Amino acid sequence: MSEALQAGLAGFESSFPSSTLERARDYWRRGLVEPAKDDAGDGDTRRIIVHRADLAYTVEVTAGSDGPSATCTCADDTTHGLATSESSDAASAAPCRHIAAAYYLLRDGEPPEHTAPEAVQAARDLATTRMADIPHEMYDGLLDAIVAKHDTSSLEGTGPESFTLIWTTAWADTAADEAPSTTTPLFSKTKVERMLKDALTDFTTPGPDQTSEQKAEQMRSVPLDNDCPLFTTVGSVVDNALHSSDWLNATRNLCTAVRFLCEVSEIFNDTKGAARSHVHALMLPISRYMTWMSEEAAPDVSGRALDMLTTLGCNKLVMHIMSGGIPIFSCALPFARWDDTNMWAYDMLEKADAALGTDTSEEACQERGFDIGWSRERLAIVRHDVAALSHDSAALETLRSTNPTDVNLQTIDLASAVLTGDVDAAREVLSAINKENQPSVELTRKANQSLLMSLNIAQNSELGMSGWLGMTEAVIQMGHDTEALKQLYTNNIANATVKLGIRYVPRMHQLVGNDAWPATLAELKRVCGRQLVQRHAMLDNVNQQLAQQKKKPVPPVALRNPAYELLIIESRDSDEALAYVRMTGAVSKELLDIIGLRHPDDAVDISNKLQEAQKARGEKPTNLIDSKEYDLIAESDAAQDAVDAIIHPNKH
Repeated sequence: MSEALQAGLAGFESSFPSSTLERARDYWRRGLVEPAKDDAGDGDTRRIIVHRADLAYTVEVTAGSDGPSATCTCADDTTHGLATSESSDAASAAPCRHIAAAYYLLRDGEPPEHTAPEAVQAARDLATTRMADIPHEMYDGLLDAIVAKHDTSSLEGTGPESFTLIWTTAWADTAADEAPSTTTPLFSKTKVERMLKDALTDFTTPGPDQTSEQKAEQMRSVPLDNDCPLFTTVGSVVDNALHSSDWLNATRNLCTAVRFLCEVSEIFNDTKGAARSHVHALMLPISRYMTWMSEEAAPDVSGRALDMLTTLGCNKLVMHIMSGGIPIFSCALPFARWDDTNMWAYDMLEKADAALGTDTSEEACQERGFDIGWSRERLAIVRHDVAALSHDSAALETLRSTNPTDVNLQTIDLASAVLTGDVDAAREVLSAINKENQPSVELTRKANQSLLMSLNIAQNSELGMSGWLGMTEAVIQMGHDTEALKQLYTNNIANATVKLGIRYVPRMHQLVGNDAWPATLAELKRVCGRQLVQRHAMLDNVNQQLAQQKKKPVPPVALRNPAYELLIIESRDSDEALAYVRMTGAVSKELLDIIGLRHPDDAVDISNKLQEAQKARGEKPTNLIDSKEYDLIAESDAAQDAVDAIIHPNKH
């Protein structure tokens, strides 16, 4: 490059607004800017390519006496540049972010090595042990951030980028054929309405030899399941919109799809929560799409799109189905990054706050169908992140002073420490929440809710239940602290009350190795057995109090520990298996097989009583229940008697 061109680029930032520079630096930092194949590499004229999704813009930079001049092929693109079909006169007046990105490359050279994909992958490989059945996307986002994929230096210590932003920016690095494109023909409003109407008609039409009354009764009595054809049609609408860069019309179609699913959940039998879960799941790709829009669309287009989402989120039915609309309002976050769109993010949250209202009484919550207080807490976190991303120090100070010791703030601090790669600080935050690696139920609940809200994850999903544990594990892995990881796995195994806890048994095995595993297995069984005895004593006390209040007792199967079961099965300990089944009433084929090794009569007796319990529940009796059907909880007295006979054999 010539000296004249180099000198002219020295202070080019002064000729661009900050929002343009922010986007341009983001392109350069992510490696989306490179010299063109026909670029000479020297001289007074350079040709630079800026890659955006499936497009590539060519910037030609020429040295001049008054500084460099440049042209960009985005001037001919009314969709992806700063100009759009809705504001076509903006192209000539608005500084070009692609030109600014080219200037960064010419002046500063290649981005730092740690932003290269190879370095990102190496960090992932180094920081993880066993990733099976773990929320990969969460780790990917966190670990990418740790290797400086997302620059937080501009925040100047005021606060972190949000979890949602980390999560959604992964969308910006998707393959070109999966990103929003001008070549994707977007479904028209009429076509979307017709598709949804036809799907609804097909779903409600009586089948062969079925009357209208029978069909109506079927829809009332049979819950929606995940294979419902209505979800397939909605998926087609959403997928089409997500691949289109016709931003406003695509947002309209996305809003139509979300509102339709909320109506389906309200009108039909959604007792299993299939429609509710489906609409929550849609918010992850929609959030990613909004991140794309915040980077590519004109500011006025972003504002109009957020206004559509605000109207959707403030709808009474949508607020009822979607936890007060919080997953929708979280879409404001990526727009808070830019000076020319953050006002729309603030506007969205002000309207959300007004729509939620301040009445958090039990009566108000029952009337509106969601926990208003919980939603207001979640909205406060979104407001914090918007203020942090907007570099609004005054707003941040006000928000942080309202509840300085709340676990939500600790979760935010954890995000900040993880983002900046400060493992020691992250572990200090974890220590404050995870007292001796065993957090209280309330603290864990609040911390997990904060995490789940930011990530737009349904709480009852497997990912939701594992969110906070996954975060804890990720931070310890980043510190390469093997002993702390052993303690964490031991705690998770000893306190596993859902099948999710089973995953920590093979992880512990892999961590300690085959040679040390037999001794570790024996120690884990000892810890689990002691924990089970303690929980059994606590359950007896609880049931005594419930009896005094004339309330139904908690069944002993509540003591079940699936991870402990796996340890027993792996060690093939017949005595321990029998003691466990008698204490909890939780039975599986594998446990009964192991009991039968030394106690065949007891195994047969338990199997017979199990059949009695199944028969009392109106189920078809089987010799052995499937491993996926552990629990023996039953409503009828006969079933409860059968369970009691298993736990207290000497009484019968």
